[in-house]
Amino acid sequence: MKIRVAAAFLAASTLCGAVLSGSAAAQVLPKATRDRIVQSTVMLMPTGADGKIDGTLGSGSVISPAGYILTNFHVVGDTETRKVSEWILVRTVKFVDREPEPTYWGKVVAADPNLDLAVVRILETFDQKPVGGLNLPFVDLGDSNVLTVGDPIFVFGFPGTGGDTLTYTSGSVSGFTGENTQGSGRQWIKHDAQTGPGNSGGGVFDEKGLLIGVNSAINVNKSSSTITPFARPLAVAWGLITPNVPKFVVRGAGSGGAAASAPSGTGAGTPASGSATPQPQWPPTIAPGQSYQVNILRGSGTPRTESWALTLNDRASNGDLKGTATQGSQTQTGYVAYDQKADLVWIDLTRDGKSMTSCAFEVSGLRTSPWVGRAFYYRDTNADPERIGDCQALVRTGAAPAGNAASTPPAGAAALKWPVKPAVGQTWTVEVEGRGMWTLPLDSRTDKGNPAGTVVAPGGQQWNAVYYYINNSSGEGVILDMTADGQTYLGCEFVKSGLSGRSLRGKAFLYVSKDDTQGTGLGSCVATLK
Repeated sequence: MKIRVAAAFLAASTLCGAVLSGSAAAQVLPKATRDRIVQSTVMLMPTGADGKIDGTLGSGSVISPAGYILTNFHVVGDTETRKVSEWILVRTVKFVDREPEPTYWGKVVAADPNLDLAVVRILETFDQKPVGGLNLPFVDLGDSNVLTVGDPIFVFGFPGTGGDTLTYTSGSVSGFTGENTQGSGRQWIKHDAQTGPGNSGGGVFDEKGLLIGVNSAINVNKSSSTITPFARPLAVAWGLITPNVPKFVVRGAGSGGAAASAPSGTGAGTPASGSATPQPQWPPTIAPGQSYQVNILRGSGTPRTESWALTLNDRASNGDLKGTATQGSQTQTGYVAYDQKADLVWIDLTRDGKSMTSCAFEVSGLRTSPWVGRAFYYRDTNADPERIGDCQALVRTGAAPAGNAASTPPAGAAALKWPVKPAVGQTWTVEVEGRGMWTLPLDSRTDKGNPAGTVVAPGGQQWNAVYYYINNSSGEGVILDMTADGQTYLGCEFVKSGLSGRSLRGKAFLYVSKDDTQGTGLGSCVATLK
């Protein structure tokens, strides 16, 4: 069920191929700036269907110290099937005269094949251990809207010329063009810096060293023997960055045009000056008497969701708090502890004391209610962890950090009946796969009479939401649209078969504009009437 008009699609340029282009512009960034960008530029190598590196590579820029990387969709996915690789190998630069070293594994957390942009999040070390609280070198974001013809630009990446070591080239902005690379507009930046195939996804920077674009394509005009590299301006990427990336920094917005910052009201970015966003208590208080609702969303094997109730009422021999976790008639022993070495909070569930399902939470995962983390399985106490999905944990009682508790539906509340028609005065919780739980009070109406409200998303962003029932030629269902900037929408779509009790289960999509009807699938979406 899709309710938006089809978005424009790039058809007039080739992805960064083997042809090189360039100019002899003698521009230089200060050494300190270059060093910072070098440490934030990574090589990305996707895995194939068999789980092995498929031999392709591209570049990317770390845009958050928490380990988020901006790159091209075609570096980490297939633009024809619109599918992304299961895992991405992230190689980092230790020395500029050596090939980047395999360091991390990451997954795509946001993507738009129409824009050819994607965001990758680092989740594991190269030896497949969960990462702790990352504090990586990263680049600051600039304002691509203030660029004009002739401005100097600098490109970092791994074009594969002379080996796989990092390459730095310079040039200037040669012009702008619309979405089809032919008409008017600023959907693409034309430039003349030397680029090659592995530059795809790499950063394009201004004279201040601020990221203002993603090098994406080359247009080869055979009739005139001209080669034009194209970069996506950063302004086009906000729809992916704002709702998905924490701790990014914006600097140097100009006075003309739209400011290069997160759309107003999102609260997603960290300003260049001023106070930082308040952080959750870390490590959180873990105390006897606390009860946890632990949801394990398994993505490997047979996808399923497990929900365990765990109360801490005892201590293990090493001092960790433990208790009994129950799911219906099933029981396990549960442990909750803070691992100072890894800087993670672990919730472990085991039946036999040997094999174990574990949830790992870092500080960024505590910004949501419930907490959001990653799920691992250990076959035995000596085995390496196997990533199996995601985790959520809601602290229901006891000495819990403020802001991490959520109310439950009233006892004996009646089940919903189809058709479900949301109404003003209702409060819903909305759980988007891998993004935590959002609370939506419906306290107003749109000019069309649909119930609406404001949700505080995981990470603190405020989103305007509209919730409505439809029954027309497109089909019958319940639609929830949430937006922070009036352009980028996160939508949940529910049909009758997804109704169970007081909950609707459906699918979540990210729409980059009002004209985007297909969207990018985000996974499951569950809405529950309180």
